[in-house]
Amino acid sequence: MNDSKNNTRFSYEFFPPRNERMQRRLWRSIGQLERLGPSFFSMTYGALGSAQEVSIENAIAMHRDSPVAVAAHLTCSSATREQVDGVVRQFYDAGIRRIVALRGDAASPKETSTPGYGSVLELIESLIGYGDIDISVAAYPEVHPEAVSASADLQHLQRKLDAGAQRAITQYFFDADCFLRFRDRAQRIGIDKPIIPGILPVHDLDRVRLFSERCGATVPASYDKLFVTVKNDPEAQYRLALELAVDLCERLNREGVDSFHFYTLNQTDMCLDISLALGASLQQPKLTTAA
Repeated sequence: MNDSKNNTRFSYEFFPPRNERMQRRLWRSIGQLERLGPSFFSMTYGALGSAQEVSIENAIAMHRDSPVAVAAHLTCSSATREQVDGVVRQFYDAGIRRIVALRGDAASPKETSTPGYGSVLELIESLIGYGDIDISVAAYPEVHPEAVSASADLQHLQRKLDAGAQRAITQYFFDADCFLRFRDRAQRIGIDKPIIPGILPVHDLDRVRLFSERCGATVPASYDKLFVTVKNDPEAQYRLALELAVDLCERLNREGVDSFHFYTLNQTDMCLDISLALGASLQQPKLTTAA
């Protein structure tokens, strides 16, 4: 085993459940991954309304009931400053000290709500005012779909980190060289804070392709040829997806990457197996007790 694996850190992202069955599945996933002693869990942020409330409630419940630190996603589009600040206060009062600060998508192109934070930079500056909040931001190895250029996108990342964010977590990708070139370019312009690669295991290639079309990620053409050979064999599909993810992470590990952020889709088995293959070890779970 490569000795660098022993120091590799892992974090895992979940999304808010939409029904009781998904709620049970979420907590089973959390329980499984707790055993790896991850750096943190993150909970994505729903749109306005009930989905947002479910996000907030689950992030706070994770913080309360899991021994793993929780990073709550927070977006600043489609909301007033008062609304966003109210959510921050909910998280803060509950004891959550990690935020993944994101711009988020506008509710509609003709949105007419009261102006809120003008940019994620303003949100970061507001969060810094709390004094003890750990802030992560998003990065895009293949360039944000709305960026005018790769250079402008990278400069925007630099501004977010300079504003006070501690690290960047990338959109998922499947080509190690894509991330490594992005990291090199970031270092050349003076970015010296951690850039953690986001990893999406391929549970369902068709679903991944749909995700990728929306977010601008490239699915290698070779994946179609590989997965078609195992389309009628679920176990072989699992092994293939596992091998691809482990190979990607091992290549990055050899190039000095020591942290990985997994987009779990609230599915545990593959993220667990990938992490174990990369050197994670199962730990005795820490039990929480009522005060």
